[in-house]
Order: sequence, then C-alpha cells, then structure tokens
Amino acid sequence: MDISVRMGAAAQNQGIEEAAPQLTAINGMRFLAVFHIFLYHLDGSEYLGVDTTPRWLDNLFEHGYVSTSFFFLLSGFILAYLYWRPDGELAISRGRFWWQRFTRVYPVHLIALLVTMVIEISLWRTGHDAPAFPMAMASAVATMTLTQAWFAPLVPLWSWPTWALSALVFLYLIMPWLMRLLARLSRAQSIVWLVALPLISLLPTLVYLQFFPDGAPRSRNWQILLGSTPLFWVAHFAAGMLMSRIFAISRFEHGWRERPRLWFSAGDFALAALILLCLTDPPPLPWRFILRHGALMPLHLIVLHDLALGRGFASRLLVTAPLQFLGQTSFSIFIWQNVILALGALVVPVLAISKPMSFGLAVVALLLIAILSTYCLEKPIAKWLRRMGRAQGLATPVPT
Repeated sequence: MDISVRMGAAAQNQGIEEAAPQLTAINGMRFLAVFHIFLYHLDGSEYLGVDTTPRWLDNLFEHGYVSTSFFFLLSGFILAYLYWRPDGELAISRGRFWWQRFTRVYPVHLIALLVTMVIEISLWRTGHDAPAFPMAMASAVATMTLTQAWFAPLVPLWSWPTWALSALVFLYLIMPWLMRLLARLSRAQSIVWLVALPLISLLPTLVYLQFFPDGAPRSRNWQILLGSTPLFWVAHFAAGMLMSRIFAISRFEHGWRERPRLWFSAGDFALAALILLCLTDPPPLPWRFILRHGALMPLHLIVLHDLALGRGFASRLLVTAPLQFLGQTSFSIFIWQNVILALGALVVPVLAISKPMSFGLAVVALLLIAILSTYCLEKPIAKWLRRMGRAQGLATPVPT
C-alpha cells in the first residue's frame, strides 16, 4: 500500500502516463499499428494511392482492418494497466480520469478538424461533391464533439478516420463502471469471459451477414453502422482490460516485470501469422468482417501479452530508439492523417504529381506534421490543461 501511495503521488506530480513504468515494446507496436491504418487509408485514396505496387505490398495495405481491431484491444489494456487498481477501483477520481482523456484527445482533434474543414470547403468550391448544408452542419457538430460514430451518415463527411476516436470517447466514459463490473469476476470467470469475448464481438457481424450474405448492401451506411458503432467495440476494449487483470500486468503490480524474458515466444508466432495474413490476397468481404470483428482477437491478445512482458524476438525489435520516438507520435499520426488525405485531393490534381511521388510525399509529410504536433501542440496543451484541472480540483486522487 505504501508503494501505491508513492506511485499515486508521483503520478499526480508528473502525470500517470509519465510516472508508470513504460511498456516500450507496446509503444513501438502502437506506432506500427497506427501507421498501418494510415497506409490503408492512403492506398484507398483516389489521388494518393499507388496503382503499381507489388502485389504483396498492396495486400499489406488492404489489410489495415487488422490493425483497427488491435487498436481497441490495446487501448483497453493500456488504460487498465495505468488506472485499474488491484481492488478493482479507478486509481484516480472519475472527473480527473475523464479530464485527462479530454486533454489528450480533444484539443489536437479540434485543431486538425478545423484545418480539414478549410480544405474540404475548398474542395467543394472546386467542383467536388458537396453534402446538403443541414447534413454538413450536423456532421460538423457531431465530429467536433466526437459523437458521429452513433449515426452512420455523419461519419464520412468531414473526418472519416475519427470514428475510432468517437468510439473511444464512449469507452472512456463507461470505463469506471466497466472496471467495477469486471472486478467482480474471479480469475477463472475472467478467463472464461476472455475466451467468450471474441464470439460476443462477432454477434453484430453474424446478424449483419444474415441480411447481407455477400457483405455488400446497397448503402454503405450499413457497413459504417457495423464497423463504427461504439457499442460494438466494447468487447475488444474489455478483452484488453481483462488481459491486464488476469495476468496482473499493472503499474500497481511488480511480479510480472520479473518474469523470464524469452528470446522467442508465442507472441512471435502469433505476430508472424498476422503478418502472413496481411501479405495474402484479401478475403471476400464477409470474411474481412469476421476477421476484423472477433476472429483475430485471440492472436492479438497473444501478441499483446508477450509484448507487455518484453518476451520474444519481436519485442526486442520494437524497443529500438527510432520506434520509441515514433511511438510517441502515434496519436498525432492518427489525428492528422485525414488532413493529409484531404490535402492530397486538393493539391495533387493542380500540381500533376505522379502517384508514387505523391504517396511518398504524403508519408513524409504526415510523419513531420505528427512530430511537430506531438511536441509543439499535443504535449504542451495537455500539460497546460491538466495544470488548469489541478487548479479546479480535478487532480484529487482516489485514496490508495
């Protein structure tokens, strides 16, 4: 208990993320997952996608959905690692937890969205299809507040990729109660639930495929509903939380750091299987939904477990200095990717840049913007807002 008090005091002074022992291999993996999602969106762009890539590379881009589902597992695991005390309670007050999530997500999101809106309006003025004004306004408000994922037609209009942040905001809101609910489970019950969650996560997909066996309805809104609805991602988020709980991988627990560090582990083989899947031809649409929404969860959990423990060959590769540096920029990469996609649609036709060059420039531009955003916007703004929060009483921790 004395250790928890000291850690709580350190977390209050430095910020919980900075005070907790770093999961360095996961930090590197987070960059690769987010960058994979960006490449998937970039490859699908009419103006920035490349038509002449080798088949294996094109396959890798088209399997971006593999990293999307890993993203939600990882979020649940990391937040459980940082905030879930052994007694099942949140390590800080709910208000402070939500304030920390707000300071991390909303400021940079709003800045990037404002830039996106300026570019999108410019595109509409140059002849690109523009939505009806009422729908554009409704989508703008929903996207600003990150509530757009609850109504499919609002998702694509301004910043399609941020549906994932919209889903995460909902998961942040329910996490304190989700913690209490899951904390009531015994270890055996938790393992049963962890085994069952991939099947539970598949239920919306199976219902969807009953109505659309080929996976392709006439309206894309049905696919957005399936892929973006926040409620459908609770199972992935909860699975990440339960894995932290079952294996006692937490900033409050210390035994897991002393477990043997293997040169090769089950996580290496699981990651190799995921990479091989990504290099093969994409399966038919129904199977992509099945893989994305639950079938890959066991492999993702195995990878996540061994990376957290620093086990295996992959974990040694992911702790290299460049990946650690880029891992810090993961959130900004995700936030700014839509700006790059919109800017490509505006600039490439005017400058008549070749697709391979525009693709390469888009990658370099995003990495540079993400680095600047992380260290000049995201971190300074979050620190400033958290100081304001402490002044307003949002820094009061829950007794440990």
